[in-house]
Amino acid sequence: MPEDVELVHYSAGVRECRDQLDRRSANGSELDASSISLFNWNVQKKRAPGWRRDFDTYANGANLVLIQEASIREETISEIDASRHWSFAPGYSKLGEITGVMTMSSAQPLAQCSLVHVEPWLRTPKATSITEYGLTGTDETLLVANVHAVNFSFGIGTFKQQFAEIRHVLEHHDGPIILSGDMNTWSDKRSRLVADLAASLELVPVHFENDHRVRFLGSALDHIYVRGLRTLDANTEIVNSSDHNPMIAVLGI
Repeated sequence: MPEDVELVHYSAGVRECRDQLDRRSANGSELDASSISLFNWNVQKKRAPGWRRDFDTYANGANLVLIQEASIREETISEIDASRHWSFAPGYSKLGEITGVMTMSSAQPLAQCSLVHVEPWLRTPKATSITEYGLTGTDETLLVANVHAVNFSFGIGTFKQQFAEIRHVLEHHDGPIILSGDMNTWSDKRSRLVADLAASLELVPVHFENDHRVRFLGSALDHIYVRGLRTLDANTEIVNSSDHNPMIAVLGI
């Protein structure tokens, strides 16, 4: 089947993800709905020196920390900041090291689930972590999708399938949404697909005062989309400790 053929089925992962979100806990703490600070970064598997210094500098105090290519080993789990709640969606595993997406938060999530898609060429999994949080002053909850999109593929079929499944989970949520991550939108087709999906869910892009997002063929790879939230502040930072620059935003209802 050509990669750009429309794929209309959904994996068991979508049903399981929706079921897990429906079984939300009543014990989660809440994020301050008036000011939610967000930090998003693809850390490139922590390969470059200085990544921890940059992480501590720019992620310090953020209510939501979304990491792509987070790399952990069993013996390093204890090094994760114990002051944050964390949800990890595993993707690639090799020699005791697991790489995936991690969402850390100042509030305990009410629910969490994950989706995984496999790169057609390299056969390496790309993960999406979806977490849900209570908000102060409202009965609505915030759904946060932390995405590392499929990169290498013939056409955009697998890429389209990945975002179709993400949409199938998000479209059942009535409250505010954040869709953020390394979306590998390095072509016009990929960029249009993500923009159209965002528009269908009434998500709007966050625009950055100083936009230093990494680009390929002129297109930014990393994005933050929101619904039901306004952008109070948004910037990016230039770093040498990854092949992506972090995005930072402050959002509020």
